[in-house]
Amino acid sequence: MVQEWYLKILLVSHSGIGLWFTLRLLREGHKVDYYLLDRRYSKILEGIAPAPMYIKPDFSRYDLILFDMTSKPKLAEEAMRVAPTLGNSEIATELEDNRVFGIEVMERYGIEVPPYEVFESNEIEEAKKFISQNKRKRYVFKPNTEGEEQETASTYVSCDAEDMIEYIDKLEELAHGVEFILQEVVTGTEVSTEGWFNGEEFFLINNTLEEKKFMADKIGPNVGCAGNIVWTYGQGYKLFQAGLEKLKPFLREAGYVGMIDLNTIVSNSHVYGLEWTPRFGYDAAATLFSTISSPLSEFLQAIATGEAPDIRISSPFAASTRLSIPPYPNEHDDCDNFYHEGVPINGIDAEDLEHIFLYDACIENDDLVTAGQTGFVAVPIGTGRSLEEAWASVQARIKQIKIPDVQYRKDLYKCTKKRYMELSVMGYLK
Repeated sequence: MVQEWYLKILLVSHSGIGLWFTLRLLREGHKVDYYLLDRRYSKILEGIAPAPMYIKPDFSRYDLILFDMTSKPKLAEEAMRVAPTLGNSEIATELEDNRVFGIEVMERYGIEVPPYEVFESNEIEEAKKFISQNKRKRYVFKPNTEGEEQETASTYVSCDAEDMIEYIDKLEELAHGVEFILQEVVTGTEVSTEGWFNGEEFFLINNTLEEKKFMADKIGPNVGCAGNIVWTYGQGYKLFQAGLEKLKPFLREAGYVGMIDLNTIVSNSHVYGLEWTPRFGYDAAATLFSTISSPLSEFLQAIATGEAPDIRISSPFAASTRLSIPPYPNEHDDCDNFYHEGVPINGIDAEDLEHIFLYDACIENDDLVTAGQTGFVAVPIGTGRSLEEAWASVQARIKQIKIPDVQYRKDLYKCTKKRYMELSVMGYLK
């Protein structure tokens, strides 16, 4: 239903990953513009979402500006000076891109972190010696690669010390020769806690269990997100208290507004902070927004202007599965010739888009087809009163969608339920 008033909203994007959010804002009756920073992604949602602008608009013309990524802090700070802005800032970029800074913030505010060592790009041999001296420990390789240069493949969890020593030269190459961290692998259950901060308090606190590996049983490359389950409180407030809530003084002092997520590994006696995501999460943000029945625009505007949002939750759980086609997850700079365009996407209608996060797709001759930009096609989302109901809803949506050579994980319900039950047994879902 179109409202009697509307906001003038601008999405600023590098690759169109957040363009799907504009579809919901348009349905709510708002005027939405789209400023695309990289023309290579111009076909993303072509014919479905607003056409991209390539010349920087006058930010002062907008009531709300959304950045769908960090790494453009100067542009975001310019926007913030004249309009309510979410999704990027100098502090958000520093928290995400500078892993050492992010860890130091955790330590400063009483969030436990696994033991770690920092190495310069020219210290590969020193890193190998360090691993050799601690042969009984496993390490995670984490590069300090900034912004759009980040590659999920360059973050690597080793099987053992020998595995890391053998692979670390290649990891350093994938990370473009930057400073890196070797962090000790700790055992437990990985879970993320997110809150939306309006400058004073957190709202819409939620947890995510995300499966990062491309193939079933946690095999294959890290793709960031192969699927996830999100739930709002209700359950899990103890996780928030043990981690993200401790950051409140830092965020207030920094004048921070927006979403922020703390990824953790938890055990019976520890909540270890791993990294920050101070931006929209993919695919978790779209999954989370499917739980909200109140206008998304009102929620985002309230957070950006320091107000307390009025949030109505329709379902406490939402789950999603990423659908892709080959050669995804392989990456290539020449996205116009590497990925397959024109592959038919059947079973998705306009009314389905509220619960299907569509990405590498466009309209061609009145048909929905792949745009040939990333190979990451769509994310069906299901909601429910329980984890089981949410995943059943996802499966029902997947059955309706027909894409040649589609690939996706079929074990996500099993994996996320196991982790959810571990959290419950440890007493974190209270």
